Amino acid sequence: MSKVNVSVLRDLTESKKRVMTNVIQHLEQRDVKKSSRRWQYGILTVILTVCIGVFMYSQYNDNLELSATIPPVLDEKIIELHLQRDSRINGKNRLYAASFDNFLRLESSFAYAQSKGLAPTQEQIDKELETVMEELNYDINPTFDERLQLLRITRDEFIARYAKPIAYKSAMTNLLWEQSKNEFPDVSDQILNWFIARDAMNYLELHYHEEIASLREKYKVPPKESQMILTRSGMVLAIKEHEFLVVSGVATTDIGKLSADEIVQKYTNGTWFPLVDVPQTLSIGDRVEVQYSEGIGSDGSKPFIDFKDIIGMKIIEEYQ
Repeated sequence: MSKVNVSVLRDLTESKKRVMTNVIQHLEQRDVKKSSRRWQYGILTVILTVCIGVFMYSQYNDNLELSATIPPVLDEKIIELHLQRDSRINGKNRLYAASFDNFLRLESSFAYAQSKGLAPTQEQIDKELETVMEELNYDINPTFDERLQLLRITRDEFIARYAKPIAYKSAMTNLLWEQSKNEFPDVSDQILNWFIARDAMNYLELHYHEEIASLREKYKVPPKESQMILTRSGMVLAIKEHEFLVVSGVATTDIGKLSADEIVQKYTNGTWFPLVDVPQTLSIGDRVEVQYSEGIGSDGSKPFIDFKDIIGMKIIEEYQ
């Protein structure tokens, strides 16, 4: 016969029940806590998702608004303004060739800046818009109010149709200048501006040749006159990476004794030319003839110094 005490077994059964009850209660409490935490995490996830969605929607709208303000290349509305002024001056419905050239300069800088991936901020556009409106308010023939009457539009309509596109393109031109200035900090402003204008016009003519020809025909723009070629003779006194200096009347004995600045002051002249299509052997002291068509600026801080474009050059006498 077994000696196990039945009363003890009965007591153990009760103990098991209590243990099972405690375990079940603990599990239930743990599930309640986890459920509560899951609920909090769910709310945080929803809030975060909404915030991200609002941010992305805001960015998308901003991009849409900015892209909607981007004017087209070769926008005829700008030609309309030139034609309005020119017709007032010449008494005919005729566009001056110089006005069309100014139009192309702005359009070429804008198109070239776009090709480099540049884009202005709204603040930059607004700043240029102020400048555009100030300049228009100074116009005399016609005055700004006369423009509005001739166009039969309000001031706000004029700003939206004409001023804002011009401001946008002007802001792009400024960005193009700043980028170029950062890339070539040692080039004089006048020469750098010539390089930018040349490259921009080459880009425009390459990609919009047919459109330009169509506009010339539509507005009966006179054909370009042949360039008047001028010549400057002198001695090369300085050569930089993108420009060279020519001074006329210099005696060979001054080379090595006086600095370039001193020689400029002594002979009261000096011209910087773009370093384009020149002989590789070009050296300081060489006597040269440079062909050019126009002046491209001056330097108020340095008397007797000016800047000209370049059509071609040749060495007359190499420095020995």
